[in-house]
Amino acid sequence: MKKIKLLVFALLCFVASNAQTSYSLKGGFGFAGASAKAGMLTFNAQSVIKPQLGITMDLSGSETFNWQTGLLLNVYGGKYASDGSVSKGSIYTLSVPFLAKFVFNEKLHGYAGPQLSFSVAAQGEGTDEDYDGNKITTKESFNSNIKKPILFGVIGGGYELNDKMKAFAEYHLGLTNAVTNNTDGEVVKLNLFNIGIQYSLSK
Repeated sequence: MKKIKLLVFALLCFVASNAQTSYSLKGGFGFAGASAKAGMLTFNAQSVIKPQLGITMDLSGSETFNWQTGLLLNVYGGKYASDGSVSKGSIYTLSVPFLAKFVFNEKLHGYAGPQLSFSVAAQGEGTDEDYDGNKITTKESFNSNIKKPILFGVIGGGYELNDKMKAFAEYHLGLTNAVTNNTDGEVVKLNLFNIGIQYSLSK
């Protein structure tokens, strides 16, 4: 929590030094997945639909280039099914991207850069069948096992629908191991494909 407060404070100070910052609301949904490797075994989780919501800030720049940052709620996770059992996980993060934004023409732009994501909650759910065929569901929190922060690479683009709204699509690729206390050498990489709408709050 202390790391998150320091990061948010640093972000606010940085934005305050850019008088021409413009703000937008950003929201949509994504297809979250993951890959895990433990020893010689590799597992790929099925994608699950997760929400995204937050605010973005375009810092002052030229007509064709500027930096973009923000504070967003991104939800990562995945689903894995095997031998009649199903496991699902959701990792709720506060994410701060720092993206290079390139304007290609009046309608189209692209962006890419790193993102730091701090897990604030993580919930797992498992469903198994007993000997009588009854389904048994258990839930548990595993936020203490998530590394903070997780580093992602983000690449995406947007299309201007009108003066206030833009459609966007982006991909988040996990660059660091998402789990901690991995004494057995387990490595988990998260990924996310988001689509949605950005609404400008600037006049």
